[in-house]
This record gives sequence, C-alpha cells and structure tokens, in this order.
Amino acid sequence: MADSSNVSNLNFSRLTLHVAFLSGLILCRPGLATPSPERFGLLSRAETGGGSAQLEACALADSPSANASVQLASWVECSLNGFFPYPANGQWDLIFAATFSEALKATFNDTHYDYDGWLQLYHNFNVTIGQNFAPFQHGVLNTVAVPNANGDQGGFVYVLGWEGGFQTQLKRDLYFTDALFAVVKDCDGRRKITEFRESSNIPNTAPLPPPKNWTCTFG
Repeated sequence: MADSSNVSNLNFSRLTLHVAFLSGLILCRPGLATPSPERFGLLSRAETGGGSAQLEACALADSPSANASVQLASWVECSLNGFFPYPANGQWDLIFAATFSEALKATFNDTHYDYDGWLQLYHNFNVTIGQNFAPFQHGVLNTVAVPNANGDQGGFVYVLGWEGGFQTQLKRDLYFTDALFAVVKDCDGRRKITEFRESSNIPNTAPLPPPKNWTCTFG
C-alpha cells in the first residue's frame, strides 16, 4: 500500500505543474487574447484615475518606513509609470530625462542604444502604440531590488510586467509580457539609471533608431 504522504506529495506536484502550465499560457504566450486585466487584479494608470498603484510606488520610493529594497524597487516602478509612453501619458519625456543618466547604456531585445537613441526609440513607440491600441495599458507584476551594500541609493532592479489592451486592427484584447533589468547609480544624492535592459514579446511596428553598440559592463 502506498504511503499516504507520498501520494499527497505526488498529487500536489501534479497540481503545481498544471497551474504553472496554465499560468504560462495566460501570461507568456505572445498574442494570446486573455481575460480582462481586472480578472488578475491588473489595473493600468488610466483605469485608476492617475493610479493608486502609481501613487503608492512613488510614495514608497522615499518613505523612511520602507526598507532600502522596497524604496529602490518603488522608485523604478514609479519612474516606469511616468516615462513609459502611451497616449495621454502627459509629459513623459521630462520624467525620462530625470530617470536616465546621459551616459546610459540600454538594450531593447538584442539592439543596443545610447541615451539619444533610447529616447528616440520611446518617441517612436509612443506613436505606434497610439495607432494600435485603444487604450494601451501596462502594469508591474513583480520586482526584485538589490540595494548597494555601501548604503547609497543605488543597486540592481529586475521587473516583470504586462502590457497591451484592445488591438484596433484585430478588434480583440491582446496582452504581452515585458521584462527589464536596471542598474541604478547614486549621482550626487539622486538616483539615475545607467544601464537598462528591456525585453518584450509585443509585436513592434515602430521604426528602430540606428543602434549604438557598446561593450558589456555593469553601470
């Protein structure tokens, strides 16, 4: 007769694999029409009237009651929601300039950019996003922040997010995943992103600026 604990562990493992498989279909398959974001508790800034999640992240970025990891992750999330462009996102380019170092090294998938190329890329994205989604939505699923050991405001941050909305040509909801890695430096008491690696499986129709190759470094 099988040991009852082994049977329970086996059933639990099968259930875990089944849930993981379904989660992968929902969140990771490119171009899959998913249920509405409300089903997952994923609300964009536009849907929250300026964004309660956005306000919370921005407040925590400098909150003395939050630890260094939460502060760092919240600053990146607050900045992302400010500069990540979509129609009616306001003066995102000002937040972009406040977020990134002029010595920035950035990649979008496998293409390398400097600060000027990265800024142009986001200008181009903003145009095509407005043409293809009505409205375009995005949000953060999870963050991992590792503050610098020296106690300054810098560190490393990983973010997994989602983006999409109602696709105007296909007339259906489409959601995709987006991930990034950021190196944050303390520049005279202010945080600046000096290295930014972004990857996304959302189909791109925007023209890409000429790449600016650079050697691989941290920061």
